[in-house]
Amino acid sequence: MTKIMAACAVAALLSGDLAAADSDAGIAREIVAIERRVMDGWQKGDPGPALETSDREITYFHIMTDRRLDGLPALRALYEPYRGTPLFDRYEMLDPKVQVCGDVAVLTYNFVRRNGTAESRWNATQVYQRKKEGWRVIHSHWSMTRPAA
Repeated sequence: MTKIMAACAVAALLSGDLAAADSDAGIAREIVAIERRVMDGWQKGDPGPALETSDREITYFHIMTDRRLDGLPALRALYEPYRGTPLFDRYEMLDPKVQVCGDVAVLTYNFVRRNGTAESRWNATQVYQRKKEGWRVIHSHWSMTRPAA
C-alpha cells in the first residue's frame, strides 16, 4: 500500500511538471507567433503590429536612439516615419528561445534582415508580460551583432 501511495505521489508530481512544461511550450509558441506577426508587419512597412503589442509603459533600446525610450508615445514617434516603407525584403528569426516565469516571458533570438543582396544581423531581446489584453512587450532591446571574421 505504501509503495502504491508513493508511486501515485511521484506520478502526481511528474504530471504537474509535465503540465507546466506543456504550458510553457504553448506560451513559447504564442510569443514567437506574435513576434513573427510584428516582423511581417515591418516587412510590409506597417508598424501597427509592433505598436499594438507594445505596452504603454514600454522601455526600448536600439542603435537608432541615443538613449532609452520610455513609453508608447516615444516609440510611436520613432516608428511612424517608417510607415509605408518596408524595412526588409526577407527575414529570419534564428534560434528563438522563450523563458517563462509566471506572467513574464523573455524572448531572445538572432534576427537576419535582408534587402536584396544586403544583409544585417541583430541580437533581439523582447520582454513580454501577460496583461488582461494579452501578451504585451514591456521592454525591447536591439543590437547589431559583431561582423563575421
